[in-house]
Amino acid sequence: MAATRIIPMHINKGKTIQACVKARLDYVKNDEKTENGEYVSSYACDPKTVTEEFLLSKKEYYRLTGRHPHGDIIAYQLRQSFKPGEVTAQEANQIGYELAEKLTKGNHAFIVATHTDKEHIHNHIVWNSTDLNCSRKYRNFLGSYRVVQRVSDEICMNHGLSVIKPRPYRDRPKYKGHPGAPVKRKFDLLVDIQKKLKEGKGGGYERWAKVFNAKQITQTLLFMRDNNIRDYETLSEKADDASSKFDELSSAIKEKEAKLQRIGAIRMNIINYAKTRETYVKYRESGYSKKFYEANREEITVHKAAKKAFDAMSPEEKPNGKLPTVKQLSTEYAEALAEKKKLYGEYRLAKKNMADYVKAKRNIDDFLAMEKEPERSRERGKRDAER
Repeated sequence: MAATRIIPMHINKGKTIQACVKARLDYVKNDEKTENGEYVSSYACDPKTVTEEFLLSKKEYYRLTGRHPHGDIIAYQLRQSFKPGEVTAQEANQIGYELAEKLTKGNHAFIVATHTDKEHIHNHIVWNSTDLNCSRKYRNFLGSYRVVQRVSDEICMNHGLSVIKPRPYRDRPKYKGHPGAPVKRKFDLLVDIQKKLKEGKGGGYERWAKVFNAKQITQTLLFMRDNNIRDYETLSEKADDASSKFDELSSAIKEKEAKLQRIGAIRMNIINYAKTRETYVKYRESGYSKKFYEANREEITVHKAAKKAFDAMSPEEKPNGKLPTVKQLSTEYAEALAEKKKLYGEYRLAKKNMADYVKAKRNIDDFLAMEKEPERSRERGKRDAER
């Protein structure tokens, strides 16, 4: 199955907006291609008057907003094709309708026409660029074709259609064991699971379907396809690698945080020591007078705490036995903070990757475990019978 990118429709040179809209929609609704309109569906508009309704909404948009942009987009379209013999025209139209609903989020009128005049059934989806309130326009974006393809694939898989192709023979893993040793077949896990889902057979599938929804396993299969994971070993390896990377970055960030706290504490002690030095000198000159101490208890206590912290500093923190300056510490703090921020960028990505891979592996583990359950039940029954 393939879905093209979203294609903006502009006013053709030398033609009116009415002529452009009518030409496109007339082609899409062509009776010879849609079996006399049987496979034409729509949302928030009537297929018979869709041209007039699109045009009326644009006039209202111009009236409400006063905007008449040059090169205005009048509608959007895309084409969705299906593998020959895999889907009926009725189901193809339903799939196209679901795709249009997701892309427009119920805010734009659209029409879905399923053409059956070719060997491969395909949909033409056209939606109004003006929303139903006649106050906004549909916002396309760079790279939208990836989103369209992903959404289309997900819908097709939920309908039991094939969207994951077997790997070419040259890309399949080769067995490199000893000559004459039995060759172990390495299944294409994605194709194998997709086949089971399509058939909808087996106790494992039925039990799995009660626990999970189809969308969950569909998203897992598409995630594996997009990341070129075709077997369980690769999935398990990538899940472990993602977890290790996350743990590694977590530890690195904790080290940076500890360093920042340490630098901050040293800097604060140096500042406190300098602020209270004069008071402590007077305290010493007083012969450590109790009366002076009681009058200046807080400053003397802070001074002693700073001195104690200096004595406890490691040689790395106090090179050549000298304390670093506040300026040096501020520079070191800024560098450590910048390194931590950089790590956080990698950390957020690693956290998402770990969550995605671990979730995918868990879903596949659950699916495979339930597939094996009938076999375990037979083995238990056999053992019970032998007792």
